[in-house]
Amino acid sequence: MTEKRTEPRIPKDLAEILLVAGLILAFGFWEHFPPVNPNHYTDIASIFWREGIGKGRHGIPYYDYVFEYPVIVGFFTYFTSYFGRSMSTDFSISMAFYSLAMNLVIIVFALGTVVVIYKLCELIGTDKKRILPYFLVTLSFIMFTIYNWDIFAIFFSTLSIYFYLLGKKRHSAISLGLGIASKIYPSILGPIFLLEEKTWKERLTFFALAASVFALLNAPFMILRYDVWWGTWRHHMTWGLENSWLIYVFDQMDMNAHYASLAVLLYLVYKGIGGTLRKPYDSQASRIIERSFLMCLAWLIGSYVCPPQMALMILPYLVLMPLAPLWLLYLAEIFNALIIVLWFTPQLNFGNPLIASSPVQAFSAMRQLIWLIFFLRVLYPGKLKFWTEDLFQRIR
Repeated sequence: MTEKRTEPRIPKDLAEILLVAGLILAFGFWEHFPPVNPNHYTDIASIFWREGIGKGRHGIPYYDYVFEYPVIVGFFTYFTSYFGRSMSTDFSISMAFYSLAMNLVIIVFALGTVVVIYKLCELIGTDKKRILPYFLVTLSFIMFTIYNWDIFAIFFSTLSIYFYLLGKKRHSAISLGLGIASKIYPSILGPIFLLEEKTWKERLTFFALAASVFALLNAPFMILRYDVWWGTWRHHMTWGLENSWLIYVFDQMDMNAHYASLAVLLYLVYKGIGGTLRKPYDSQASRIIERSFLMCLAWLIGSYVCPPQMALMILPYLVLMPLAPLWLLYLAEIFNALIIVLWFTPQLNFGNPLIASSPVQAFSAMRQLIWLIFFLRVLYPGKLKFWTEDLFQRIR
């Protein structure tokens, strides 16, 4: 009698990818962990110094205090800070336990994102080996995954696309709603899904379900303390230019930059959608992924606030679509990493990293220029092939 072979629950190649991801994330955890001396700055540790989170009476975000991050980030902040403070009354010890808990949550979301990208590669037939160079060993993944909470939004965004391609549209809409409740920028994918739906009834159903998820998570705070809840959005509406090429056109706190930012964003969305309407696609998957990539690029180029961790949002698409040469992506990644490398060193950022004359803003604009090249390369592949591939081959 022959012994029946069973397939492993986790494929070997996925297990290897997750192992690499785990090691990279473990390094990020170590270098950002507050008890480690010296450690690198993160927004995750920074917020624990605030009243209501790590200091004073432990409060509820959007109810007891204004919290500038959306509700899912607030949810995890509340419970992980409660856990940290329940472990010790000593601030340093409680901060260490809070950071441990929050970083573990982020690691779970990061590994979940890797799994979703892997499943998408399987679904559309992309080489899974691309996950390593185009996602895991990029500077953005290494430096900025355990830095802020953007991986929440990236997980839900990629999951939404995966569900949609499987035909699970309700799951897709719910995932999109959760993504928007994590960071606002997954909303940029909304037009893509609405464009894919065939009838207005289907479009309204998808939109209503995604919006309902966001509304249900926010409704208690909107009803009980609207003024405090609205502070999240007021914070962003009054924020000045940060790491945007618009700093070379407007003063840092000029609110007119917001209108210019919106105009650029809408124009790029129009060009991205309009340009792809005329392109033939061999599958729905390639069409959705390419359009989603364009929408994310439109956000990164058009936004008046573009911190370096937001670069994570385009990496899954670069895994899934063999568009950009690796050297050009890494060049953008270097410029992106230099933003935070110089940010806290006055001698290198000319005293203020936000001013137009600072090298920080020059590097920020350079990465956005490369992102614009990616955008144009999708819409006009033949015209830009010389500059992104042929020229480099000749130089080598």
